[in-house]
Amino acid sequence: MVENRRNFRYNEVMYDLELVTNKNADLWDRMLHSCPYSTAFQAMAWRNALTASFKQMSPLYYLIRQGKEIVGGLPMFIFQPMPGIRMLHSMPWNLLGGLQLIEGKQIDLGSLVETIETTLNRVVLEQGIFETVYIFDSDHIDLYERKLVEFKYKKLATQFTHLLKINPDYEILWAAYNKRVRGAVRKAVKNSITVADVQTDGELKKFYQIYLATQERLDGTPKPFMLVYELVKIGLGKISIAKKDDQIIAGLLYLVFNRTITLWCAGSLPEFWHFRPNNAIFDHIIRQACHDGYDYVDFGASPPENQGLIKFKEEFRARRSDFVSYAKVHSPVKKKIWEKAEPMLRRIYAWAQHT
Repeated sequence: MVENRRNFRYNEVMYDLELVTNKNADLWDRMLHSCPYSTAFQAMAWRNALTASFKQMSPLYYLIRQGKEIVGGLPMFIFQPMPGIRMLHSMPWNLLGGLQLIEGKQIDLGSLVETIETTLNRVVLEQGIFETVYIFDSDHIDLYERKLVEFKYKKLATQFTHLLKINPDYEILWAAYNKRVRGAVRKAVKNSITVADVQTDGELKKFYQIYLATQERLDGTPKPFMLVYELVKIGLGKISIAKKDDQIIAGLLYLVFNRTITLWCAGSLPEFWHFRPNNAIFDHIIRQACHDGYDYVDFGASPPENQGLIKFKEEFRARRSDFVSYAKVHSPVKKKIWEKAEPMLRRIYAWAQHT
């Protein structure tokens, strides 16, 4: 049984980790709106949609208090992909997550990391966790790394997303695009490609079919329809679709929260690529971000080997932003079991999305 509160004192600084429940859930998003880099992936609506779609995931979200004052939060999930195999992860699918701190607060990070580690160690023992994984943005990793290494965490591969700083004047961003991007958007317009957000369940289902086909072509693992549907229904997610002669030929699910729009799940029909629908969709969302007053558009993580995708994002003048994973294995035996089972479970899961 996970206790609702833990508090510890180190170097005369006391932090209190308060488990988020239905009674205090409203404090979580209020806290996040004061964290400059929080995204939809930390929002309470994301937590609820994810746990409704994946029975294997159990959230453990903690408010961080210094005295009576809330200074940040820590989102974690217990993920049980198969009986007896549980991991503790700061953000599923290696999305940028982890510790969120309110802007301008003075934090003794050494003491805070010790407090978090002591709290999560209790969870590890109570739940039989075989591995704990944190994900941090690289701008702040130097503040945590010493303590993480001290606690026997090992650094995993550095990953990255691409961020575009939004200007309220869209024309400034348009002028900064690589000329190939501007040419591609003009070509889409010239060929009567229209872009708008999904308005009906029928359009949503058609987008999902295209997304599934795209994931199959890329040998990827698709997100379930229930999650996509739930995100759109609660307003955390929106889907922009490109049409040619009223036929949906491409689409992109994006998430909106706080100061950031995050581009997440995309799909398109290859036979229409020459009309440049994907460029048109990206441009449409960027224009909306300018209009609605967002600070950033996050283009999402890119596989390092996919240089074409990376180049595509950078031609919009999005800049690479690294994030780093740290992991600690508590049970090497269970870790090996999971490593052997994971590829097969992924194939079964991907197949199930088509049925």
